[in-house]
Amino acid sequence: MKKIWLLMLMVCTVIGTFTACSSDDDGDPTPQLPVSGVSIPATAEVGGEVIIRGTGFTASGISLYLENSSKEKKAIDAAFSNAGVTFTVPMSLVAGVYNVILTQSGNEWTLGSITLTDADSPIISPSLPEMVVNPGKEVTLGGSGYESGDKIVLKAESTSNIEISEVTISTDGLTFTLPADCPEGDYTVSLIRGTSSWVLDNVVLTVQKAKRVKELLVDAGKNMQLLLQINYDDKGRVNHVIVDDMEWDWAFQYEASVITTVSPISEAVLTYTIDDGKIIKSTDAMFDNYNNWAYTERDYLSSVVNEENDYEDYDGMNMTFTYNTDGNLEKLTMGSDIDIQYTYNEGSIATVTNTIDPALAIHLINLILTKEDVACAFLLNQIGMTSKKIPNSITMPIQKENGIEYRTYDLVVKMVDNVLSINCNEAVAELAGIANLTIIYEDIED
Repeated sequence: MKKIWLLMLMVCTVIGTFTACSSDDDGDPTPQLPVSGVSIPATAEVGGEVIIRGTGFTASGISLYLENSSKEKKAIDAAFSNAGVTFTVPMSLVAGVYNVILTQSGNEWTLGSITLTDADSPIISPSLPEMVVNPGKEVTLGGSGYESGDKIVLKAESTSNIEISEVTISTDGLTFTLPADCPEGDYTVSLIRGTSSWVLDNVVLTVQKAKRVKELLVDAGKNMQLLLQINYDDKGRVNHVIVDDMEWDWAFQYEASVITTVSPISEAVLTYTIDDGKIIKSTDAMFDNYNNWAYTERDYLSSVVNEENDYEDYDGMNMTFTYNTDGNLEKLTMGSDIDIQYTYNEGSIATVTNTIDPALAIHLINLILTKEDVACAFLLNQIGMTSKKIPNSITMPIQKENGIEYRTYDLVVKMVDNVLSINCNEAVAELAGIANLTIIYEDIED
């Protein structure tokens, strides 16, 4: 009996041994990564080409994915070869770090990671010719590379993003219309194409309600102070400029392409000829003849010259205006010996569109007394384009015993609600003809 039990125990042991071996032989082996020698570039642009080096990428049934930080995978349309794999990063992906995932027959491996950066903007040389625009008006973005289907998004602090899908593409660029209820403020401009977006470099759009000048206070200290009140007719044209203290009233009459007024100072009749919304000819307030007005191709005033006068005794009407590439008045020359220079910086605030240029308005007292027709023309605001910014300093000549000396004066410029103030500081005390300036604007109701 004892032998029988021993025999049965041996049989069970043998059976158990074979059963364990069979279990090892029947199990699935660990999946093996089909590629080797993999080299992944550290970064790539969205929309750019990526080449991953390595061998084994021609194995059957393999696929490639990019996985973001949320474990969301994007299938990649890749070209596999003996040398590696090549693909274009989908434009639908956003910048960030992605895992590169390889799959085969239900198995997957993380080959490494790659950092995607924003794609270069497809727009070449984006620009904004008109930096200040009124709500409801058209905006044209310069540059090339715009395509049908592009959209625009305007972004500003403390306001919701504004998406504009109705745009027009032309040789001039991309044109759209601002919503009539667009809040005032400074907006960055982004281009949307499909699921991709780009902030357009160096493009900041200032939205500003349509305004006009209500009053100008030009204060030259002990020299003179003038408060000019501006009135308008039912067509929005200047019809009166009044200085109550002096009992002056320039009453402007409009007939076809001619504007006339009688000088309250000299009683001379001042006549202005208008062409395409710009003064091209005016009565010289000092001589019994005319001044000719010229403009650049960009519609900026370039000169006011009395070509009929030989200037033997007077050359002050020979005025030239130089604007820089940013569209700001850079230099004003009066006569043969007076050069006035204006400088701007990143902190320069925007002018109020379609109103008198503050850079010229600080000279109003001098102009009214010596070049009355020019002063009135500036107030009529029919002299083409005006500066886009207000200068932060002005350089002017000072007469010294040994000749002319140029000195630079800082300007303190503030815009609070509808009131612009320019404090010329020491320039007022030292120079005749320049004044501190306060302009009160009023909103133009539709």
